Amino acid sequence: YVGYRISSVLGMILAIPIALQNLITVGVSMADTLMLGSLGEVPLSASSLANQLFFIFTLVIYGTAGGTNVLVAQFWGKQDVPSIKKVLGYSYRVMAAFAFVIVILAAVFPQYVMAVFTTDPEVIEQGIAYLHIASISFIFFGITTITTRVLCAVQTVNISLGASIVSLITNVFFNWVFIFGNLGAPALGVAGAAIATTIARFVECVIVLYYVRFKETKLHLRLRDLRHLDKEIRPAFIKNSTPVICNELLWSTGTSLLSVIIGRMGTSFVAAYSIYNVISQLSSVMSQGVASSAATIVGNTIGAKDYEHMPFITWHLQKASMVVGIGAFLFVLLIRPTMPFFYHLGSESMGYLMQILLIGAVMEGLRPMAFVNMVGILRGGGDAKFVLVNDIIFLWTICLPLGFVSGLIWKWPVPIVFTILRFDDMIKLVTSTIRIKANHWIKNVTEIRPEKKEAIQ
Repeated sequence: YVGYRISSVLGMILAIPIALQNLITVGVSMADTLMLGSLGEVPLSASSLANQLFFIFTLVIYGTAGGTNVLVAQFWGKQDVPSIKKVLGYSYRVMAAFAFVIVILAAVFPQYVMAVFTTDPEVIEQGIAYLHIASISFIFFGITTITTRVLCAVQTVNISLGASIVSLITNVFFNWVFIFGNLGAPALGVAGAAIATTIARFVECVIVLYYVRFKETKLHLRLRDLRHLDKEIRPAFIKNSTPVICNELLWSTGTSLLSVIIGRMGTSFVAAYSIYNVISQLSSVMSQGVASSAATIVGNTIGAKDYEHMPFITWHLQKASMVVGIGAFLFVLLIRPTMPFFYHLGSESMGYLMQILLIGAVMEGLRPMAFVNMVGILRGGGDAKFVLVNDIIFLWTICLPLGFVSGLIWKWPVPIVFTILRFDDMIKLVTSTIRIKANHWIKNVTEIRPEKKEAIQ
């Protein structure tokens, strides 16, 4: 019972700052969509589709950080700081390798990237302008994300929140300057949004690195700690991080293919779906906070080998996800009538947006439970392989094939196609709940030869 109460308090302490950080991060995207949306559907669609490449990169980096965090959280549970530094050496190298590939694609071959998602020449032209400029910001984002996620795993969350606040303010200010041409700057539209995003990510990265170098007291991380790779830690890193990275890479690629389907159903659907994505991110900020804190708490508990409290902790986290789900459902329903006041869309785009928001309210209400089960409890418990299979199989075998056929061949109505494209979260909620109840998911991944644990009754 004491462990249950401690986990409740710790969960809220960790979840709220993480949720606020996620809210601010989404606020950056929302500022872009609001400002570009005021210029029309083409700039909004161009930036949205151009950002699909960044979306893939984001999820791969989140996967790298997620796999790292399971190890870091469990090492922190046993207060093994030297091993945490060894894990980070691998994490930064993986991030740099992915960043190199994505930056080359965005900077050198943006026309081919945009042609994958749309056939509209005007959207392609503006998307190319965005990618040319924004590509350099990817590396700043990668460094910031890996660093802040590791700090969260050792229960240091305030710096990421503070850096995100500064990033939001910076992004909004320079959006105002460069999108609309204020303070003597030229009105650059989509290219202006890319400049503002790059400046904001650079500022955020500098703040985080300054904190790590001069203020952080738990890890005392220095550049020399990352120069040499430790062969002893490599098997644990590969075993735990590879499924998570593959998970995020395949899932983000699959989700981007959903955008390919939507992009070929017309600019009106693209514009509506772009706005829905921002609202979806807003509705999920608290669930991401709970999931991140869940992964930390579960990882710390397993690292300390305190297995007896795990049933209390998981049940508490699942109840929290239910409450968050109800909040997300109500949020989408309540914000839906305000859309015509915020966005200047054509009647067809606005009609699509109203329809998919009604369906999306139900989906957003159920998604937090699946997210906390998968990303928080199961992945935090070291069951990354199950999460990989569960996260990918339904997207690639159900949503993508049926979405392609129903949207591009059968020409079904937009609300039905949208439901098919987003239906995998509902299935994952059921399968992940069954997995947790089976009690075969707890793995101490920091042990070089982990012993098989008895199922917790």
